[in-house]
Amino acid sequence: MSDFSLHSIGIILSRLGQRDVFPQFVDDLFVQGSVNLFSVPPEDMRELVDVMARYNLDFDDAYQYVVAAEFDADIVSFDGDFDRTDRGRVMPSRILTE
Repeated sequence: MSDFSLHSIGIILSRLGQRDVFPQFVDDLFVQGSVNLFSVPPEDMRELVDVMARYNLDFDDAYQYVVAAEFDADIVSFDGDFDRTDRGRVMPSRILTE
């Protein structure tokens, strides 16, 4: 999971008045679970901007793309914008059935 996604989940839970859920979520995934956290280092921000232009993606989508490219990971998303990229996307329903 990208750190951007983790932080976004924290923001959403906070806005929903569920901020107490966030530490348990983090514990379940990262401490007790086996999910890894990935980020885009500062030296790769130029690549992120290039990806925004190349595929007409907004910042958050480009961030996910760069993380996936760096770690050769699939992009799991409902967002059809990734269909414009060379990496494409995997629908969450596919992951749940595998």
